Parts: sequence; structure tokens; C-alpha cells
Amino acid sequence: MNQFDILIIIIFGFCLIRGFFRGFIKEVSSVIGVLGGFYAAYTYYMDFAKLLSGWIPDKSYLYIISFLIVFCGVFFIISIIGVVIKYILNIAFLGWIDRICGAGFGIIKATLITSILLIALTAFLPKGAPIVKDSMLSPHVSVISEKMAKVIPKDMKHQFVSKIEELKRAWKKS
Repeated sequence: MNQFDILIIIIFGFCLIRGFFRGFIKEVSSVIGVLGGFYAAYTYYMDFAKLLSGWIPDKSYLYIISFLIVFCGVFFIISIIGVVIKYILNIAFLGWIDRICGAGFGIIKATLITSILLIALTAFLPKGAPIVKDSMLSPHVSVISEKMAKVIPKDMKHQFVSKIEELKRAWKKS
């Protein structure tokens, strides 16, 4: 077990515990809030900037502030909806289901985080880097990383794919 294995275990432990305590509804609403907030901010910041232009004369600050206000507003609204749904579940004595599903969501989140980390380490470190090659958990994480590599930029994907094949051969030998 090396440093990367320890990091993987820490990430999984943290995401699992955090997901359990926050619950599925809060976890999902935070992800939806970020994505929805980004989409709304990107789509409507110019319209909102027109409303603020009387108070903020500098265009650079106007656009940044407009973007942030729209993003934070949508994120806040979705978070409030998540809190209300969580409250309703607790009243109906379904809070334990929310927590168990939250732990499951935490595991999914940890899988994505560690897969992205493995893609980055494999693509940017030299071939056969010991931190990845000697890792006991990397072969398991690589299963998801290979599927995720389909959506990364071509040059990074090429580096990852060529190096992961070499790592697979090394993992089979050990």
C-alpha cells in the first residue's frame, strides 16, 4: 500500500461519511445547484447585468458580479428546496433512507474523484510512475477511469490510454 492507496481510502472514507450525514437529498441538491447555477449564470448574466448597470459602471465588474449573483441565487434556491424535501422526509420517518442513499451517493462521488485523479496522474506523470504502478487500488479505480477517459481532451486521452495499457501489464505481473 502506497501514498496513492492511502489517499484513495481517505477520499472514499470522507465522501462516504459526508454523504451519510448530509443525506442523498442534500448531496444531490448541491450538485444540481452548482450545475443549475452555472447554467443559469452563463445563460442570464447579461440580462441581469442590464438591471445592475445603473449601479456598477465598470463592465468587467458588472459582468462578474451579475454572473455571481445569478449563480448564487439559483444555488441558494435549489439548496432551500433540498432542505424542504429533507425536512419532509424526516417528518415521514424516511430520514434513514435519505442517509443510506447519501452514503451510496458519497461512494459514487468518491469513485469519480479518484478516477479523475488517476487519469491526471497517469497522463501527466512519466510512464510507470511508482505512485500509480505500485498502488494496490489503482487497478480497481482504472476500470472507471478508462470509461471516463472517453470524454477528456484528445491529447490527454492519448497519454492516458497509452500509459494505462502499460500499467495494466505491470499490474498483471505483480
